[in-house]
Amino acid sequence: MISKKLMESQNGSKRFFARSSKFSVCVLVIMMLAGFGVPGTIMADPVTEAKQIQDAGDINGAYRLLEKASADLRTKLKKNKSEFKAQISSLSKVSSMEEMDAIKKKNKKLEAERNSLKAQSKKVDTAMSEMTSLLEYQPYKDQDTAEGYEEFLSKYPESPFAQEAAARMYDLQFTPFKERGTSADYEEFIARYPESPYLGEAQELLSEAIFNEYKATGTAAAMQGFLDEFPGSTFVAEAEVLLVQLQYQPFKEQDTPEGYTEFLVTYPGNPNAEEAQARMEELQYEPFKEQDTVDGYTEFLALHPDNPFAKEASRRLGDLQYEPYKEQDTASGYAEFLARYSESSFAEEARTRMDGLQFEAYKEMNSVEGYEEFIASYPENTHVEEASYLIEDVEYKPFEETGTLESLEEFIETFPTNRHIEDAREAIEGMKAAQEAQTPAEEEQPSESDEESESTPQEGG
Repeated sequence: MISKKLMESQNGSKRFFARSSKFSVCVLVIMMLAGFGVPGTIMADPVTEAKQIQDAGDINGAYRLLEKASADLRTKLKKNKSEFKAQISSLSKVSSMEEMDAIKKKNKKLEAERNSLKAQSKKVDTAMSEMTSLLEYQPYKDQDTAEGYEEFLSKYPESPFAQEAAARMYDLQFTPFKERGTSADYEEFIARYPESPYLGEAQELLSEAIFNEYKATGTAAAMQGFLDEFPGSTFVAEAEVLLVQLQYQPFKEQDTPEGYTEFLVTYPGNPNAEEAQARMEELQYEPFKEQDTVDGYTEFLALHPDNPFAKEASRRLGDLQYEPYKEQDTASGYAEFLARYSESSFAEEARTRMDGLQFEAYKEMNSVEGYEEFIASYPENTHVEEASYLIEDVEYKPFEETGTLESLEEFIETFPTNRHIEDAREAIEGMKAAQEAQTPAEEEQPSESDEESESTPQEGG
């Protein structure tokens, strides 16, 4: 096994050295300094030197160095063992304490040497074991394919490189599926590699890929299909927002009353319904507003009586209709106008003129009966209050013109609520005051008989 790996590694090493002659010379010098080709020589630290050679790119050379060091250490240990046995055999020939002390001292030295050699041998063997694992792993690493790493793991499940090989294998398995990135690819990967550590990521990417494929169709039907098929997807919220937009977008682009009407019937719960309703009503009114004719506004009001622009249309229709009524200038004409076009901007003017014309005839008549008939006939007329005042004026006038105390007292008795009551009372009080002032003056004036008696001289005078 090892020799085969060494041969494979040697071939790799040859390729490496062919790429860099200067580097090869450096490695060769290191190998010579390390004792290659010098029989029976153990390097000061063969493991460190082997690592340097390995780092230089010659794994095969590094392994040979360790192999040589291991053999040298075994030879040393064998020699140490033989010398130690010889020491034991020589104990039977000891004739003095000095010789015994010399044997003990040498034995201690041999024991210390043996322990050192064993420690070095263990370190070299460990390094060789690691190197063996590397030699087993290297060709698969150079190949760098998912199939290769899978084969390596089946052959060397306990290798120290098993974890690295597994991680690289999983990565190579997932990468091509991820690069293509279609839902079919992710579904295939999940089916083929259910134990892969990328399974969770693949499932998330599958959900995203499916959503993007539905999204790419750009239709509300497709997005609704996604929501129906994948109600638990993490993209549900985004899909719902897109669904609202996709439902509304074609109708908004069409921008016609008919389109918006269809949208409102098809998607009454869509959040854009209010905007669509407003735009539909605006488009319904627009051509009639541009036409700006009596016939146009009449047709609009007949077709769309509930349209929010109906009030504006009625007002404009009234404006256009006002001129013939104004030329006619009759109370009945203005009344008809107001009944038909109460929203017209001329409504106030028409109402004022109508009230004036209605009141005019009764005012010319100027009679209580006429004003009462006016009030009864037109209780909402703005001249009703004025007519009430005029009734009181007509009631008071004949009594005022007669101007006698008796007539004024009769007025007060006949019309106790008339506003001219105070006027009548003041007039009565004035008359009475004038009479009272005149009576004493008449009493003080002498009579004619008195004047004659005073002027005739008495007899005998």
